[in-house]
Amino acid sequence: MASEFTSMLLANKQRDGAMQALLVKGIRIFAEVLSIRKKHKLALHATSVLLRERKKLEKILTQSAPSLLEKLTPLEQDLRTIGHVHATAGKNSKAKKFFMKANNVTPGNIAALLALCQVDGTKTKHANRLAAAVESAGPVILENGEFFIRPKHAPGSQIDPILAVFETCERQHPACVEQALRIRKECDEITSGIQAANARLQSAMDSLTPKHDYYQYS
Repeated sequence: MASEFTSMLLANKQRDGAMQALLVKGIRIFAEVLSIRKKHKLALHATSVLLRERKKLEKILTQSAPSLLEKLTPLEQDLRTIGHVHATAGKNSKAKKFFMKANNVTPGNIAALLALCQVDGTKTKHANRLAAAVESAGPVILENGEFFIRPKHAPGSQIDPILAVFETCERQHPACVEQALRIRKECDEITSGIQAANARLQSAMDSLTPKHDYYQYS
């Protein structure tokens, strides 16, 4: 079904912005489905088409509706998707390049750096970069019963895979050890009520609390 849909749209050479957006969305889904079904050659081809047609969509919107550009699926997300498709196909070198690109597009991208480390395995050279991003992201957040590291302006991750990288990395970078200890400590403090479940949100709320009782002056 997805194949027929995308083929039909690709055959239409007079696509407007709306049709091009549908095409890009369809190709994105198609690539993921093909990868899940282990049709790796077709999935890899679909990712190439995705990048090409996304560029066309960006060009169309830049010319006709620039305000809609910010509503597109973030480029870093598509780059991560393409990276995962390559990794699933056993193309680890290519996968790492796309994860690196995702982090370059959106610096501090914990999701991309984590995927990069996972593809590399326990001998990864990039765990210290992940540690730096985790440190910059701020405190652990408790959300729906799970702990996360979430940067303000980049994708984050649940803590378990992050800890797995830090605690199994053969290089044992000091920053990785430090951040693993910090994460576990903050999880314990949130559980015991010492630290807020979302310290960043709590800090923002505290900043809105009046420091004086203005009624005393009336």
